[in-house]
Amino acid sequence: MKFVTNKLQTSASPDTRLVDPLGRVMNYLRLAVTDRCNLRCQYCMPAEGIPLNSRDHILQFEEMEQLIQIFQNLGVNKLRITGGEPFVRKGLLEFLKRVNNFEGINSINITTNAVFIGDIISDLEQLKIGSLNISLDSLQKDRFFKITRRDEFEIVMENIDKAIKSTIPVKLNMVVLAGINDDEILSFTHLAKDNRIEVRFIEQMPFSGGPASESIISADQILNILRQQYPLLYEQNLPNSTARIFYNPGYKGTIGIIAGYSRTFCSSCTRLRITPEGMLKTCLYDRGAVNLKEMLRSGKTDLQIKDAIIMAVQNRAKDGFESQERSSQDYNVSMAQIGG
Repeated sequence: MKFVTNKLQTSASPDTRLVDPLGRVMNYLRLAVTDRCNLRCQYCMPAEGIPLNSRDHILQFEEMEQLIQIFQNLGVNKLRITGGEPFVRKGLLEFLKRVNNFEGINSINITTNAVFIGDIISDLEQLKIGSLNISLDSLQKDRFFKITRRDEFEIVMENIDKAIKSTIPVKLNMVVLAGINDDEILSFTHLAKDNRIEVRFIEQMPFSGGPASESIISADQILNILRQQYPLLYEQNLPNSTARIFYNPGYKGTIGIIAGYSRTFCSSCTRLRITPEGMLKTCLYDRGAVNLKEMLRSGKTDLQIKDAIIMAVQNRAKDGFESQERSSQDYNVSMAQIGG
């Protein structure tokens, strides 16, 4: 496969930054490297899995590197690697090492279920990893199995312990599921007492690969549960953060709440997504703005791709609700298909 590499300038000037109609400057790219996952979390995909793309139909590492170069020259300096489960893809660590040398990327962040990271944490410590976001939805082995449909609890907990003891900042992501794990909110919060981690509670999203859940525990409800137990919680004001971050006196770690379904952070969102198939999404709730894979494989130059990205951002919706209205988004897709 031939890759076009017309090199752009090495840093973004004000006239080439990605600015949407509301003046929000896009500096954060979420890149889904695969739609495959070794778990079958019930809020993400059905038990039988999802229709998977063949290797030829997802972005190759060389194509991803070319796109990252383009985005960094448009002012993107923060990268998040997602999936599916990113570490099911062979060659990912070597890819991360190459991206680590990109001067414009200041931090590489990874979202993972932690099953495969035990033997490579020392390798990751050598990279500019901004955070390791680990999905963990229960502290109970039997419930973990019920949610993930896989018996990986012990290895996940062992690897989380290794990660916490490393030099890499760790965030634990718990998707709050009504009637399933919502009684563990306080148990998860307690993990931040003696560990310098961020425990984050996430509203259940409608992208499960099946019918959308009718019972969503909102971010406000989660906060109310926390405040009843921790009345001295105070919030840190972090611009452009998807999570509301809270401190509890005497705790080493922090507590975060992400209102992905309520979409209360849209006004300050500076994130773009690329799906495993190479579709650029300017919002989680849109259907996709530009088929970057098609542009790469049809021989479009970096400048042509750059112009298409700029145009997509200039047409970005004001929030997730407008994106949903524009696209009539079908919720019968999996987060693994759009980038978790």
